[in-house]
Amino acid sequence: MTNKYHYIIIETYQSRGELSRHSIRARPLPGQGLPLTMRVECSTFMRESYPIGTKFKVKAKIKSTDEAPHIYTSWQWKYEVVSNDDARKFISQATYA
Repeated sequence: MTNKYHYIIIETYQSRGELSRHSIRARPLPGQGLPLTMRVECSTFMRESYPIGTKFKVKAKIKSTDEAPHIYTSWQWKYEVVSNDDARKFISQATYA
């Protein structure tokens, strides 16, 4: 994934022991060329409005900061809730440059 925006699949999880004021965080799914430890800056409303483990298709890019690079998608942008099967299919067909 370059500094350009690409569609990726992320999922929410319960944060434990992380330095974050939010207990529900998001991370990329495997198979997309992104470290699973890389966090996602995204809509709090999106994360908290669906059950933990929900998968979303979002338009995102890697954002570098003083702390650590992370994935960024605007809280204002549309997102799509996807099923496990749709997530697997998307990841298997996507090309990541």
